Amino acid sequence: MSLTRIYTERAIHSRNGGPVVGVTSNTVPWDLLRAAGLRPVLLSPRRKETPLADRYMEDAFSGRIKAIFDFLISSEGERLAAVVIPRTSEQEHKLYLYLREVARQGLAQTPKPILYNLLHARSPEAEAYGLDRTHDLKQQLEQLTGRPIQPDALREAIAEGNAARQAIRALLQQRAGIAPRLRGSEALALIGAWYFMDRSEYALLAQQALREIETRTALEGPRILIKGSPLDSPALPAAIESHGAVVVAEDDWWGSRSAGRDIDTTMDPLRAIFEKYYFDAPSPRVFPSEISDAWFYSKASEVDGVIFYLPQEDDVLGWDYPRLRDYLGDRAIPYLMVRSDSSDEIGAFIERLRHG
Repeated sequence: MSLTRIYTERAIHSRNGGPVVGVTSNTVPWDLLRAAGLRPVLLSPRRKETPLADRYMEDAFSGRIKAIFDFLISSEGERLAAVVIPRTSEQEHKLYLYLREVARQGLAQTPKPILYNLLHARSPEAEAYGLDRTHDLKQQLEQLTGRPIQPDALREAIAEGNAARQAIRALLQQRAGIAPRLRGSEALALIGAWYFMDRSEYALLAQQALREIETRTALEGPRILIKGSPLDSPALPAAIESHGAVVVAEDDWWGSRSAGRDIDTTMDPLRAIFEKYYFDAPSPRVFPSEISDAWFYSKASEVDGVIFYLPQEDDVLGWDYPRLRDYLGDRAIPYLMVRSDSSDEIGAFIERLRHG
């Protein structure tokens, strides 16, 4: 399918003209960048080696963050007009600081780094602070492009993004219930493509994919929820499904939680964009924990088993895992924790689920 190819290629170019701006995760407001006349593209380069990043970054950084840094300080980064980085994970914030430092010392040329300092603490102070930072981001984008962002442009971008979200939710329906038609390994690619393309184009291609999926017969096997580090590759779902299970949901921003709700079209558009990314974009830094856990608790009650994915480089979910594990144990929901997609334990866990 076309969406699978786009997801796999992850090309850094503009399909329809306009400066290309990189973003590092889902908590950068795509709709605001689009309204500015920019072409937002998620940075998730495939790099087996990161020699430039290895020169400046410690081993504590994840492979993905090091790959992004390596890309940005290489000649390839010159294709971007800027890179917008949110402060919704510690590693992304440090990525921004490292980019600033190598530029300050004259060690490398980088695209203009812009920090979107959005906090995900649920308090009136954090909310007011986040809205102010959204206004700041709008001003920085206007300076970058040399023209104001008009309210009509914001509304058009919101409509474009909402159409894509509606298409994703339709795909997710094919994973719901006791008779899913869409495997998780395929769903990650079909959904994840929206981070690498114009969302009006995405909506059309997703609708085409949906028509084909609706004709399929139902899949059989234990239904699995994955909780853990964001899945920027279908390797883990594919490994799970090779044992006869079906991954029906992922508690991260690449799959099941990527779309969320539509942006409200009845209020001030800039405020509506802020509220979407503050209240309804999954982030590793949401406080209090009850808010960040609510989706997981609801979905866990609908599946046959949960697989926690905690690679060695994880520095976030490991703090939450004991609490989430105990929650499942108290409710007799089967679970497994793995460190890699090649874990030998996956097959045995699926076999246990098959036999009740």
